[in-house]
Parts: sequence; structure tokens; C-alpha cells
Amino acid sequence: MCGIAGFNWEDKGLVKRMTSVLAHRGPDDSGFFVDNGVSLGQRRLSILDLSEKGKQPMFYSKKVGSCNDVFNKRFLSSARVGVVFNGEIYNFKEIRKELRDKGYSFSTETDTEVILASYLEWGFDCVNRFNGMWAFCIWDKEKNIFFLSRDRLGQKPLYYFVKEGKFVFGSELKALVEHKDLDINCEKNVSKDAVKLYFALGFIPAPFSIYNNVFKLEARQSLVFDLKLKKVVKKWFYYEIPDFKPVYNKKKLIAEGRKLLFDATRLRLISDVPVGAFLSGGLDSSSVVGAMSRFVDLENLHTFSIGFEGKYDETKYINIVKDHFKTRHHHYYFVEKDFEDLINQFSWIYDEPFGDYSGFPTFKVSEIAKKNVTVSLSGDGGDEIFGGYDLHLIGTRLDFIKKLPRIFRLVLAKLPVKKNLNKTFSLFLLKKAFELSLNSNKEFYSKSLEKDNFKPEIFKKWSEEKLDFALRKGFNKLGEGFRLYDLLFNTLGDNFLVKVDRASMANSLEVRSPFLDYRFIEFSQKIPTKWKVDLFKTKKLMREIIKGIVPEEIVHRGKQGFTPPIEEWILKKKYLDEIDDKLGILKKIDLDLFDFLKNKVLKNKEQRLYKNYIIRLFLFVKWWEKWAI
Repeated sequence: MCGIAGFNWEDKGLVKRMTSVLAHRGPDDSGFFVDNGVSLGQRRLSILDLSEKGKQPMFYSKKVGSCNDVFNKRFLSSARVGVVFNGEIYNFKEIRKELRDKGYSFSTETDTEVILASYLEWGFDCVNRFNGMWAFCIWDKEKNIFFLSRDRLGQKPLYYFVKEGKFVFGSELKALVEHKDLDINCEKNVSKDAVKLYFALGFIPAPFSIYNNVFKLEARQSLVFDLKLKKVVKKWFYYEIPDFKPVYNKKKLIAEGRKLLFDATRLRLISDVPVGAFLSGGLDSSSVVGAMSRFVDLENLHTFSIGFEGKYDETKYINIVKDHFKTRHHHYYFVEKDFEDLINQFSWIYDEPFGDYSGFPTFKVSEIAKKNVTVSLSGDGGDEIFGGYDLHLIGTRLDFIKKLPRIFRLVLAKLPVKKNLNKTFSLFLLKKAFELSLNSNKEFYSKSLEKDNFKPEIFKKWSEEKLDFALRKGFNKLGEGFRLYDLLFNTLGDNFLVKVDRASMANSLEVRSPFLDYRFIEFSQKIPTKWKVDLFKTKKLMREIIKGIVPEEIVHRGKQGFTPPIEEWILKKKYLDEIDDKLGILKKIDLDLFDFLKNKVLKNKEQRLYKNYIIRLFLFVKWWEKWAI
């Protein structure tokens, strides 16, 4: 696990500065290459092959293997390719064996070397053979190109800047900002579209970033930059998610799901450093610990959890799991002082506006984990694979409503009912459901509660495009469409996966999740919707898969999000005064947004619907103070 950076000209001092601000991603070592019109740099967190041989940038020759000695001119003249790489290829040993049979030589025990050999053998298609998480840049000397790629779900970040023939890439925005002459982080370069998307979604989705001319490479996407022509010549999605094709054999699906859980967990235990696990007491993290019990000595397995006071606390369920497996457990209660201590650091960690406040306790649990391990497994992705959110239930209910005669839905949509946005269920929301059933499926996010939410045109276009894609992959069923929308674009992608990556890597901790194995994506497309969610219950098939793997009390428990009481803390006067003082910032960016926040959100801040906007506004103000002034 590492931090990477580079650009298409030579400047050793600049590439060193870029990688130095990424030292938290790789505190164990650093490496640079500046020659032949390129600059490449990397910070290393040693996970596999802890020797000097695993250092990057790494160069490769089919006959000799790899070398990372940038002063070995003889070897470098024979090596066609070099790489800087962030991530893990879990099936690298199987690929290495296949390549050895084809005549390739290997001189390390790293997956980095396998990436280079795979590229020489299969070209751009090599990424289709990888099971893992990655962001890398391969420099092909012969073709005179940079080849960049990002994993199928976007677990590892990769930003790039392109303008007037200059191409810069890096793991985090703070590395690109080191290019002072490019004027990246100045007020005039803040992207208005990105700001509007941030307030609509709570995060900035790829390919947007908070800055103009800086982009995120999207999940499952590759890019080629021609170093001679000085331009991006190709960008494409290398992975196609299979269409929804349900298999109505529950016994077979349970067996397949259980086998996959064990194998995906086994692969993510490959490491030359200690591995632990996050444990929330929910189905997902408990299942991962249960699967780990097949491969590790639980008495020496460190598990980590965060508790909150009052209604937010899951300690009861955490204790059930840790007592059942008898792990070496570490529990910490996250309190208001922890939040206050992290406020200013939060904007440095995420370095563009990011509205998921569970990033605060995620940082804390990562900090605790790092004291004991270098790698931690998590349950991320279980909800998106098996249908774990209330919205997935709502999608199934809307599919049911849409089967009713249109005239009946039209009448119910016009019933006069009192507006109520403070309850999860009300007659007002039921009326809105009938209204939405009259629209096309892809308009759900752009039309739902349109008058009460911030829904700029850029959001409507983005959400309709992404939901339309998810619906096509989900046989035009809202239940499947909402789940895939979350899996690919909304809750994971540039949201939850960003939260976990930045919070963990700020502590030099690598996080791996078995449920993010691409085989689980494909498996989810075979599970009938009724075995994911029905009108009342979520994760139905998953509960059957994990029977006997986790304690029975966990199998039958309901969903509880990782939600600290931060919304209550932010509503205190000292923070609201600060928000009021800085609100004018947004006047220059978008008047509609400014009016919405001033006249709707801040005047109705106690309404449940608007609390997330208060948090987004607070975290935006903090980001502005850190980066944009």
C-alpha cells in the first residue's frame, strides 16, 4: 500500500515534494525516478516482500525480472516498463505461476512485479486478470506512454491534472497542489459544478474534483497519456458488470456465497505484516471475522471497534461477537472531545469537501488499529451486495406500487395530506411515493422531494445517467437499480470507500474488504431480488449464508448505521455562528445554493431532512479555511 505521484517532465525536487506530502500513505520508504522526460515517485507502506527488492518505482525485463535501482543504467536501458503502484493484487501468485510458464522471470515476492510482467504479456487487458484494489501508472518506454488504471470499485484513489500538454497524477489532491505554478488550489479554480454536486450528494463523484482541470479516474477505468503528443489519447471502462440474471436455486446460491466469502477472506489475509479486523457487531464485519476464524488463530487476532453513547451505541452486539470468537479486542468510546480534536485535521485528511461525518470515528478506529497491526479487514460492501439499506426496501415497494393501475396511483398522488418530513414514514411520504411511481424509473433521485432538497441541473443529469445505467443492469427493477446505484456510484465509490481509504491511510493502515471482491459483484447479479430484500426485510439470503459462521443473535439483528451523534454536536451555537459567518463564500459560487442554505436549511435546521445539509455546510467551511484561502 502506497502513495504515488508523477508527471511528464523532469523535476526531482517537485516529485520529492509531491511524495513527501503522501508520507502517511507510505512511511516505510520512498523512491524516485527522474529521467527520459518523466518524473515518478512513490511512498511505500511495506506489506509484501519487506526487503529492499519491493521498493518502487520498479522496472522490469522479461529475461531478468525487476529492478528498482534507478542508478543501474545498464538494467534500465533493457527494461521496457516501469511502474508506481498503490494497492494489492490478491491473486498475484496464481498469475505469476502462469507467467513463469510463459518464460517470465521474477526476482521479488511482490505483486508489483507481476503487474509489470502481466502488462508485457497482455497489454492494457492485464487489469481484467487482477483480483484486488489498485491505482497505478505504468511508464512504457517503447510506446512512450503513461498507462493509468483504477480498480473495479474505486477502492484506491487516483487524481490527474491535464492542461496545455502537462499531465500530473497522484494518490491525493494534496500531492497535485504542490505544483504551485499550475494555480490548482486558488479560489478562481474551484469547480462550481463540484461544489453543487457536493451539497447535493455529500461527496464529489468521479470524474469531478473540487478543482477545474483536476479529475478522478473513475472506478473500472483505464487511461493512456501519449508522452510525445502530450495528450490523453484513450480512456475507457475495462470491466463490464454482468446483467441481472437471477438463479432460483437457493441451496446452490447459499453454498456459492459461503464458498466465496471464505475464499475472498483467505486472499485478503496474504501479508508479511500483522492483520486484524474492524468489528462493528453488524452482519458484515461479524461475517468477516467469522470467515477469518477458518484461517487464523483467533486468540492472536486483534479486532477493533468504536462505541457511541446513547441510542447510537452498538457495544452490546460487538460484545456478543468478540466474546463468541474470543479475539484480542480493542474498544474505544468516541466522545465529543474526539470530534473537536479532529475538526481541523479532517480537511487535511480528505483535502476536498467531504460530508460523511462518520469519517471522524473511522479515523479514530484506524488510529487504534495501527498501534497493533498494519492491515485490517472490514465488512464494507456487504449492504450493497446483499441489499442492506432501507432504500433497497423502498425500491422493492415502489416496484410493487408500479404494478397497481395508473389511474389508482394518480388519484392517491393527489390526496391532500399534511406535510411531514420529520418521520421516516408518514402519509405525506406515502403520497410522494405514489407521485414518484408516475415518473420514469431513472428520475427517482432527481424528482423525489424535489422542492425540499437541493437538486441542481448537474445533479439531475448525473443521477439520471447513473441510475439509468444501474437500471439497465438490474432489469429495470427499482429494487435492483437502487442497490447497483449504491454499489457503483452512491454509497461506495467516491463516498464510503473514500472515507475508509483516507481515514485509514492517514494512519498508515491498509484496509481490505472481502465483500469488495469483484466476484461478489457478479454473484449479486444472480441473487433474485426477493432473496435480497422483500417489502419488510433486508439481506435475506446473506442471513442464510452466514448461519453457523456468526452468533445467532447477529444473524437476526436489524440494520444500524455507523452514525455518531455529530449532527447533535454541530448544531451547537458556536458552530452555527461560524457557519453563518462564512455562508457568503457560497454566494460567489451559486446563488441558488446560497438561497437554499440560507432561507431553507438554516431557518429549519431542526428538521431531520436538513441536518445533513448543516453538516455538509460546516465541513465545506472547514475545507475552505484549510485549502481555498
